[in-house]
Amino acid sequence: MMTQKLSQVGKTRSFVGLPLLALEALSGTCLKSVPLPLLLELKFVRVLLLDLPPAGVDIDLTNINRLSQLRYLLVTSEFARDIVLPRQIKGLRFLETLDFSRISIRGDYEFGIVDAPRLSHLVVPELTRLSDGIGMFKMLRTLRGFTLPPMDSLENIIGLGELTALSDLEFWLPKRCAPLVEAAWMAALAASLEKLHNLRQLVTRRSFDIGYCADALSSLSPPFRNLEQLDLRDWTFSRVPKWIGHLHNLCELQISVKQILQEDVVIMGTQLPRLLILGLQILGIPKERIVVGGSTAFPGVKRFSFDCGMVSYLTFEAGAMPELRVLDLAVYVDEWDRAAPGGLQHLPRLVQIGATRAFSIEEYRRRSTEQDKALIRGVFQGAADSLPTRPAFQLWAEWILRPRLDYC
Repeated sequence: MMTQKLSQVGKTRSFVGLPLLALEALSGTCLKSVPLPLLLELKFVRVLLLDLPPAGVDIDLTNINRLSQLRYLLVTSEFARDIVLPRQIKGLRFLETLDFSRISIRGDYEFGIVDAPRLSHLVVPELTRLSDGIGMFKMLRTLRGFTLPPMDSLENIIGLGELTALSDLEFWLPKRCAPLVEAAWMAALAASLEKLHNLRQLVTRRSFDIGYCADALSSLSPPFRNLEQLDLRDWTFSRVPKWIGHLHNLCELQISVKQILQEDVVIMGTQLPRLLILGLQILGIPKERIVVGGSTAFPGVKRFSFDCGMVSYLTFEAGAMPELRVLDLAVYVDEWDRAAPGGLQHLPRLVQIGATRAFSIEEYRRRSTEQDKALIRGVFQGAADSLPTRPAFQLWAEWILRPRLDYC
């Protein structure tokens, strides 16, 4: 009955130029070309996939709360900006998945949830502020896109620790503040993260060129036994935390440190047997060469990203990274000694070397872009051409903004 009614609506009314919905009714029938103004007539829809048009059309989605039978809601748009989302999701007692990840919102956006007891997957636009009370949603398994609350607020930081079912967590870091306040905030965050034993993905993001000192997390008791992806490159540790070596299921590791010693390389190379992707950022000048090989072979790594002012401090020995296909290098031209990493001939499966220019804000403003490109291309193309595997060389068009070390 419901399917017939929706089909009639789609055939008899047309709104040229407005976004269309892909809908799935209770019967599982997929309906197309239902215009957005009919949103309020779709009271029994359970699955709603909404693809919005490009910018220039104002889209008001505040009436979503009246679709009380929704189980799954995905809103996507490649370019849309003039979108009005509800400030609260309320009364959607059957909602299990809410995904706003593929849209961008102008200005400051705070989002709250009321009366959605079945919510398991919540993905919000980047840098969204969540209202207090997130700890009440204990069924959440996915929480992505939001910014952590300001460092003078601890309620939602503590609430994160109540979400023990979480398997996928991604958040943006807030602006920094006074050291004593920040220390208390970081301690609360560390205590909450330590309770999330079911995490499989943990990703942090920052929106400024400011480094965040993560040493408060170095003393965690070995957490995250099921973790498969750990991306902490937007935080900075003084050294690689010892607990990294306990993450035996880890497939991807992205980490930033001030310094790295050979024993840190040994921990990552020998105690992470499933590691496939490794990203290592070193913000200080290494005190010793970084040697990969022998007891630090990284047997399964296929992609390695190395971000360090002294690229030539990286050396591969025979037997190092035997499965490595792609080597990505960040090149700081002001610090670089015009040399490639040593021992590239020991990488038998290498098919690509990539380089990305990296700068601080001050360096970027005064650099000669074309001169830098020519210099980088000359060194690394020559290194690639000299190898028996003849890997391709790629100079990427984008650039990397280096965190400010004085904040770490």
